[in-house]
Amino acid sequence: MGIGQALKSAAESEQRGGSGPCAYSRYQELQNLAGENWSRGPETAGPGYHHAPQAAIEAFKDLKFGIRIHWGLYCLIGSHESWGLAGANREFWNIYNVLFQFFNPTGFNANSWMELFQRAGIKFFTFTTKHHEGFCMWPANTVQQCPRLTAQAFNHGCEYLETVTNNYSIMDSPYKKDIVKAVVEAGRRKGMSVGLYYSHIDWHDPAFAWDPFNFYYDPKFTKESDPQRWQTFIDHEREQVRELMTHYGPIDVLDFDIGWPASAATEIANVAKMARELQPRVIMRSRGIGAYGDYHTPEREIPEGASSGLWKVIYPCGTSFSYIPSDVYHPPEWVLETLIDVVAKGGNFEVGFGPMPNGTWAPEAVERLEYVGDWLRVNGEAIYNTRPRKIFREGNDLRFTTTKDGRYVYAISTEWPGRQLRLHSVKAVAGSQIFMLGVREPLKWRQQGDTLQINIPPEVAEHRPCKQAFAFKVKVRSE
Repeated sequence: MGIGQALKSAAESEQRGGSGPCAYSRYQELQNLAGENWSRGPETAGPGYHHAPQAAIEAFKDLKFGIRIHWGLYCLIGSHESWGLAGANREFWNIYNVLFQFFNPTGFNANSWMELFQRAGIKFFTFTTKHHEGFCMWPANTVQQCPRLTAQAFNHGCEYLETVTNNYSIMDSPYKKDIVKAVVEAGRRKGMSVGLYYSHIDWHDPAFAWDPFNFYYDPKFTKESDPQRWQTFIDHEREQVRELMTHYGPIDVLDFDIGWPASAATEIANVAKMARELQPRVIMRSRGIGAYGDYHTPEREIPEGASSGLWKVIYPCGTSFSYIPSDVYHPPEWVLETLIDVVAKGGNFEVGFGPMPNGTWAPEAVERLEYVGDWLRVNGEAIYNTRPRKIFREGNDLRFTTTKDGRYVYAISTEWPGRQLRLHSVKAVAGSQIFMLGVREPLKWRQQGDTLQINIPPEVAEHRPCKQAFAFKVKVRSE
């Protein structure tokens, strides 16, 4: 069986478990089964621990729109990230474990990525350095010894396993270039806020055999049964996090994922503390590190109302965070409306897309990102650097944001308001001017009791400043 047939077989195997939202539900069920193995992390932080400084938190709140980039071996077979391995049979595992020898994204250009992100109005990104299957997108130094079907044996129809010693990283692939470094440096040159994703688990590493989805799962493996092996899994993550926090300059966000067993709570707290010492300003997601984290990320869900604390919504635009051929995507309008809604509620929005195997972006992703970018070039003032308002919405079509000093309120109507926009929770300062963003001349208005009436002349209706979602800037007494 050649590599082409192997990829096809792997994709079919993954798809037999379902695809899209159904597959995601299946994966959630599998995660629930592993709940005892994956702890949420310590409930309290130790004495003397310092979270991210307020200046870093405020800078994070200013960003608003970002992109979550899931890219790894799974893009070669159109899998929902590496979740296709959760509960997979040995045949699928053997095929997947060969893929690193064929990962060669010759079309990847980090500068082109950042140019696209700039056109989209994106201010931050989070790049997946290692997903659950353990393949590292940087030259990791942790060494693994794993019985594995090699590509040479596989292509010659052999079924035996060989013990392979490598780092299971990008340097073991034909590409042999540090992708994390390229992305981080390109992002920094373009003024992007840099985030890295890192999974606490590793299904490929025999040292993580306590995980029920690990290829070498051993239900009897505990800290007491094999202390040396137990220490190895801790050392592997600690060293990898150390590399990520020291090799690439200042990192703004570190998104951990999943967790360790509750019996390793002290050790995972030490990993979080090490990351904080190496990157004092980094904002860390709480997954797996509990109280040592700084913020949380609602995933595939948007809070019903304004939410306190520091947070961002992460939501794939397709059925998966990673690239899947012929995927079904949310329309461009959904991306924009979600951004507006999340920002009005006090969060950031990170839409999920994955590059194709060659390192370029699918046309569907480019179209949606550029659509939002076109809108932000006109209306970005109502999104970036804003803060939520106590009354963040009126009805289904109106969302509000406010400047940090509270002097201006932005009313964003997701539908065209017609000849007049009426606001019931906003009072304009007498004698001030009201503008529709993208329109040069101020609009006529009057305050009638608790209702602010803003007139929209025919010439503005005939030459609308954007295709969707119209923002009005109103000067108010500081809220």
